[in-house]
Amino acid sequence: QVLARVPSTASAKAASELAMFAVAAFLLLGIERFLYGYIYHFPESFKTVCDGPLKSLLVFSEGKYWMAAKNLGVLIKVFQFGVIGYDLLLCRSFGLASGPLLLLGLALVGAGQVLNVAVFNAIGAAGVYYGGQLGVKLDWCEGFPYNIGISDPQYWGVVLCVWGMYVSLCGAGAEGQVLRHFVVPVLETFWYVCSMKLLEDTKNGTAALQALGFKLPKKR
Repeated sequence: QVLARVPSTASAKAASELAMFAVAAFLLLGIERFLYGYIYHFPESFKTVCDGPLKSLLVFSEGKYWMAAKNLGVLIKVFQFGVIGYDLLLCRSFGLASGPLLLLGLALVGAGQVLNVAVFNAIGAAGVYYGGQLGVKLDWCEGFPYNIGISDPQYWGVVLCVWGMYVSLCGAGAEGQVLRHFVVPVLETFWYVCSMKLLEDTKNGTAALQALGFKLPKKR
């Protein structure tokens, strides 16, 4: 009976550790998404914060609000990189996937990077970091990658990159632990889709904020 309890105890411990990691990763990965959602829906409030408590950041950003958003986003990236780095480098043995999976992973990373670079080339850093919301006059872009039928190509590029990294590193150490191995990509996908469909969506985001009392309905 004692021996029979050992696997059960080990499984319960592993499940508990997985749940704790998933909750922590979920919260940490969401910080960046809520920051950008705040800037998107409340640009004037963000400007006020930059003119007040974050004045030093604004000065460092040459007085440009979109650059302040960019630099703040870079600082916040520590949570995303920290979660991914901790998960891939400290929580498991490093191992590359087999040939076909490795090629698939690299293809996903490559496609994601193509979308990311294309977005920056198309609308520039000012466009990426909410310059349009923060008072910068930007030209509307209808070229690549905004003409391939994909909404928010940069965000999908990030999602592809994350999945590609994890597929590429799905080596021997991941055998029998597929659910554990892909926890972070699943959470990242959730948060980026949440950004696209809610946190940084004018219609759905505004409706949610109004329902929560953070925004007043426009007078007709």
